[in-house]
Amino acid sequence: MTKIGQLYEKEKIEYANQKVRENSIKERTEMAMKMLTCDIDIIDIMKMTGLTETELLGLQNKA
Repeated sequence: MTKIGQLYEKEKIEYANQKVRENSIKERTEMAMKMLTCDIDIIDIMKMTGLTETELLGLQNKA
């Protein structure tokens, strides 16, 4: 494979990985919002979603 072909493939893979990460964060955020509205303990939400306390407190202020 040529250098240009390798760069193109690398960029495609990086773009796909970025989209997967963005979708994962979006899904975890939506799940956390639902949990917050159900008054689930923030520590439990942190364990289940992997979000930080700061992120959850920001979401809690939006809810």
